[in-house]
Amino acid sequence: MTRLDRYVFRSAAFAFVGVLGVLAGMIWVTQALRQLDIMTTQGQTILAFVFITSLALPALVLALAPAALFMAVAHTLFRMNSDSEIVVASAAGISTWRFLRPLIILAVLVAAGCTALSMEMVPAAMRQFRYEITRVRADLVAFIAQPGRFTMLAPGMVFNVRERNSNGVLGGIFINDAREPDQVNTYLADRGQVVDTETGTFLILEEGAIHRRTPGKPDTNIVEFERYAFDLSPFTSSSDMAVYRAPERSFRELLARSPDDPAYQKDPGRFTEEIHRRLSLPLYVLAFFGIAVAALAEPRTTREGRGLALAATAPWVIMLQVMSFGLINQVRNNADLVPLVYLVPILVIIGSILSLTGRFKPRMPRAMRRYIDNLAQRVVRETVN
Repeated sequence: MTRLDRYVFRSAAFAFVGVLGVLAGMIWVTQALRQLDIMTTQGQTILAFVFITSLALPALVLALAPAALFMAVAHTLFRMNSDSEIVVASAAGISTWRFLRPLIILAVLVAAGCTALSMEMVPAAMRQFRYEITRVRADLVAFIAQPGRFTMLAPGMVFNVRERNSNGVLGGIFINDAREPDQVNTYLADRGQVVDTETGTFLILEEGAIHRRTPGKPDTNIVEFERYAFDLSPFTSSSDMAVYRAPERSFRELLARSPDDPAYQKDPGRFTEEIHRRLSLPLYVLAFFGIAVAALAEPRTTREGRGLALAATAPWVIMLQVMSFGLINQVRNNADLVPLVYLVPILVIIGSILSLTGRFKPRMPRAMRRYIDNLAQRVVRETVN
């Protein structure tokens, strides 16, 4: 690329990365707070918390990339128009298409990156996220072995431990089992340890006693023991037989779906929707890019404000975003709408090309033009007064 190409590409690329980073970071923080119980109730470290919540970033990047590209390109072209850089380039004999070449390269790279994310990386991250959440919630040792804290394993089941050694041995164990209304069992033990076996997960209690009492009766039966195996299997969960949803599957798995697949039998339309969502995503990325360049790529002098042109993109962007979500969601129940999923972005791209060549000039809705004109007149009156 020439120096001009590198300058334009670098300006737009930095803006794209900045916008995408800010938007993804803000949304990631709100999503991460929803998983704060991983640390507060599950006893996980800050590193585990950051790792698990960061698995949602690829999906956020994928969802925000088209809008971030639009904002970055619009910002770059608006600034260059304001600084008369596009006018100078045009006066030097550089055509609009030649000036847009680095931006087109950026748009193609973003579309390719979104394709790679949607095909493999995002489903893999979603599967890993589901596995990590399941693993954390099934980690009874980290869950119950929080010294000095009364933890409820289930309604009526309270667990407390005085200490936990570095080798995993628990000291001062208290378990109150009131799940059965006609009998309450309280387990006290000097020490214990969680053991996984082929038959299940057990807490081996040593040197303790079981206090059994019936509500409403003053008598309590006490049974002392040297070793007692408390069954924890009802409180554990296993992800070995997990059935992955359509968004969690790679593109090859979506295409090679089996009629006997439980997820496919439950909602076959979801698989069709996911396939066409991923295939049409690059077209929508290019469509958002096309709206920005169609409105702001032509050279204009400083006297010709580009604010109205930038404002005119709003209804087109909103319409495209609403139609993309609406059509994709409707494909689940009506496969006849599949051609429209691809036709809408293609028409926007063609309209953008025709607009750049001067053969088609999209107009802002009359109500929007009237509102902007009234707003501009009011601003002028307030400035003069």
